[in-house]
Amino acid sequence: MVLATFIFSAQILFAEKEEQRVLIILAHPNPESFNHAISKTIEAKLLEKGHQVRVRDLYKLGFEPLLSLEEWKRYESQAGDTPSDVKSEQAEIQWASHMIFIYPTWWWGPPAMMKGYLDRVFTPVFAFEADVADIRGKLKDKKVSIIQTTGADENFIKENGMDISVKKLMAIGIFGFCGMEVAHHEFLIGISTKSYDELKVVLEEVDAMVGGWF
Repeated sequence: MVLATFIFSAQILFAEKEEQRVLIILAHPNPESFNHAISKTIEAKLLEKGHQVRVRDLYKLGFEPLLSLEEWKRYESQAGDTPSDVKSEQAEIQWASHMIFIYPTWWWGPPAMMKGYLDRVFTPVFAFEADVADIRGKLKDKKVSIIQTTGADENFIKENGMDISVKKLMAIGIFGFCGMEVAHHEFLIGISTKSYDELKVVLEEVDAMVGGWF
């Protein structure tokens, strides 16, 4: 009886340790896009596995991606009041233990909406500190996963090293500066040429993949 109680308590403790607070950041203007279908698939899988999930659909929120002149002038010091929309997004990031970014590939980068989100939200003081000697990330307790769709085929991507270049940019040049670990960065390739049935298969693969991550 004592052993059974111990095992049961250990199982509860393990489950609590494994529970994640996952923040999905979605950047696609079309609510009927495949990116939205990916987001819904991931959200359902995470909820099924007992994790907490919040979704930030940047276009639906009407997030302002442009860094204003006022924000630029106070960028390094972050003196004064933080804009309310930025403060809200930073609070969501503070809540999360794991962030999943979902976006299409436009000119081999994320949409301007996603880039603007990174510009305005991942600011000094909040996300990192920098001086002439070093850059110190302040979000070291958080992990990142990226799911990036593209119409390009695998041969083009591999022959030109596009996947390596983009992964380095995100892992080192952005999230690495903030002390965050990019746990996964997946390209879903050839999306624009796939049939409805083929896209359904991709969603099934995403479901299984994310189930393995968490």
